[in-house]
Amino acid sequence: MKSQPVFRVASDSTTLRSRVLTTLNHEVPEGDVKSHFSRDGRFALFTDAADATDYSNEVYVEFQDSSPLGLPLEMYVGRRRVAAGIWRTDVWLDDQKLDATGPWQTLCEEIDGDGAFLERLLPLSGGRSFSRRLFIAYKEKLFLSVDVLYGSDAERDAEEKKRRTQDLSDKAPSPILRVRSLFPLDSTESFVSQDDSAKALAFYDVASDSSPFARVFPFSATERSTDATSGTFAVKKTYGGVLETSARRTGGSLCVATLFDWNANRATRPFNFGVATVGEDLQAVDDGRAVGRQILLGRERYVLYVSTSRRPAIRSILSRNLLSDFMFGKFFVGRGVEPLVDVEIPDDF
Repeated sequence: MKSQPVFRVASDSTTLRSRVLTTLNHEVPEGDVKSHFSRDGRFALFTDAADATDYSNEVYVEFQDSSPLGLPLEMYVGRRRVAAGIWRTDVWLDDQKLDATGPWQTLCEEIDGDGAFLERLLPLSGGRSFSRRLFIAYKEKLFLSVDVLYGSDAERDAEEKKRRTQDLSDKAPSPILRVRSLFPLDSTESFVSQDDSAKALAFYDVASDSSPFARVFPFSATERSTDATSGTFAVKKTYGGVLETSARRTGGSLCVATLFDWNANRATRPFNFGVATVGEDLQAVDDGRAVGRQILLGRERYVLYVSTSRRPAIRSILSRNLLSDFMFGKFFVGRGVEPLVDVEIPDDF
């Protein structure tokens, strides 16, 4: 007897959703399957339900070799498609636009009962690289994207040496790093409203705009920094169904993140972002080497840690020691930070 496909595929085969599910039906074993990444690395599915339902949340991404910085993407919150199109990213070093010099490389894939994590690295011109980390937290109803534009190996080694030796004799100007992301929104079933502070977007149903059902928070390593070398960060108003975010930094590495909150019960509650100090050898680590952030959504508090150093030592954030490349967790009073995902540093990084 022929087994039933794991995923129900819609009749419209032109959508990315249909193409991804058709491919994964040939790879995924039967059972309670949620997120999955195709064997060839082309497709990624992040979903908090074993099959599409009225209440499941889904993200579909295609990693293309022909245009690696333009990724086809679709996002569904319940029955509503809130994003569809090409997720475009542009990166610059000073005034020079950087291009990909090879395909995406998989650094980490991790799927368990709490969520799914994917990290890909893209080599760029000028000896630099660009990483994209995608994470879904099932029970928390959160989807997180974290991008990092790294300095070259030589630059990062020189900065590490300068930091260790306190050598200030090198007066060479640091390069200016810039990242711009164009995230494709879909206005057919929902629309977005931007708050006055430009720190969040709320999704409303087209048929009933009484209350939002989801929110998106674009933020970066630079948006609250008092260090002048950390440059600027800006969230521009949507145009043509696109959410544009841009960030700039002088020297080091540049980190930009976007958090999607699919919990409708939290969609009208207060939120806030704050710096979570990262410590190393009893000293604070600057944003060019590691990023620490606290995110308050209603009564729930989350913590983000991203390392951009080549060879970091043991670090701490909110009294939790870690030797990690990436960590996203939830903070509990009396228990501290409990990771939802904790990724060790790759051996060859």
